[in-house]
Amino acid sequence: MAAPALALLGGPPVWSRGWPSWPLTGPATGRHLLDVLDSGRWAVSGPWTGRESWNRRFCRRFADYIGVRFCHTVDHGSSALLAAFLALDLGPGDEVIVPGLTWVACASAVLRVGATPVLVDISPDTLCLDPAAVEAAITPRSRCILMVHLYSCMADVEAIGALAARHGLAVVEDCAQAHGATWAGRRAGSFGRIAAFSMQQGKVLTAGEGGAVLTDDPVLADRLERLGSDGRRVSRTPPRPGRPDLDEVGGLQGMNLCLSEFQAALLCDGLDRLEAQTETRTTRAAGLDRALGALPLLETLRPHAGNDRRAYYHYAIRLAPAVTGQVTAARVCDALGAELGTWVHGPYTPLSRHPLFAPGTLRALPAGLPAPALPVAEAEAGRTVLLHHALLLAGEDAMAAIAEAFAKVLGRLDALAGA
Repeated sequence: MAAPALALLGGPPVWSRGWPSWPLTGPATGRHLLDVLDSGRWAVSGPWTGRESWNRRFCRRFADYIGVRFCHTVDHGSSALLAAFLALDLGPGDEVIVPGLTWVACASAVLRVGATPVLVDISPDTLCLDPAAVEAAITPRSRCILMVHLYSCMADVEAIGALAARHGLAVVEDCAQAHGATWAGRRAGSFGRIAAFSMQQGKVLTAGEGGAVLTDDPVLADRLERLGSDGRRVSRTPPRPGRPDLDEVGGLQGMNLCLSEFQAALLCDGLDRLEAQTETRTTRAAGLDRALGALPLLETLRPHAGNDRRAYYHYAIRLAPAVTGQVTAARVCDALGAELGTWVHGPYTPLSRHPLFAPGTLRALPAGLPAPALPVAEAEAGRTVLLHHALLLAGEDAMAAIAEAFAKVLGRLDALAGA
């Protein structure tokens, strides 16, 4: 009996029962939002109501969760990076080392402070910064390393931390995709001088849009708070009811990067579920690694031994050269998406040719920046397949369907290539 045709080519799909939606809500979500609605305080600049704001509540809880002393929310993950670079006083003439495979904001935030992003290649094992490439890129103008944890692996925090210490560089830890990950039991977000988180809609902890900056340094914490709130900071003593609990401290030029109380309430609500969801994703992903790793045409990621708990923004798997020699990874993704009834896609375009990274359009950089060779980033971007983390919240039968879909598509590459 002939194998069924690929769903992309008119055959029956492997899975048609749907997937968990994202974002998810819980029984308390609506109550929290109604509490804000009725409170009379919808923003950080709203009047003091006699109780702790949702924003301060989240900051306190998230700092405790990560294991650092200070947390301040911002309106976007991109703003978290901007605030981090400004707090470190980076500017014109300074270089920031950035992985060549990451979201475009990692490089554009460097440009926004007038500094220069220096793109370097990645490790094929983790898709994160290659410490050897980082060291080769260090110059007398280097001031900072942006250490990004990507998709489901942490960067080599020990090697990069040692490099930074040896050369006197600051590390900003981009944890936009690493909420809940650990290295030797220590949470992502506690390794850099400043950590930046994103709470955009697709992230595992989300308020639709939002972000946070965390640090153990009280001087940096004060700068971060004032930078993100127009130079103001939360009053050390409660004001009279009806007045804002903000002091106009000044001392530096801030901007309004504030999160609303509605968003802070959503983050508190999501934080209540984060640990259980992380455990579920980790268990499902481990099962997929076993099932897909047993297929001869697939390669799993190889996280560092120290990365003892992975947080999955996406589940990533690589196609062997025997596959990409016949058909593009994008075509495989389309076929898998048809089998599973969901979006399956590849990783970011390497920053050296990303259409959204256009430094040459900035008047401050009329000649643009050199486009470095990123051979590993190019190779891995051309063979990696990503599944969004919401799929990992489905049951074991759904994980079996994912494995079946991969086997089906890989078994019909001839039909896929000829279509």
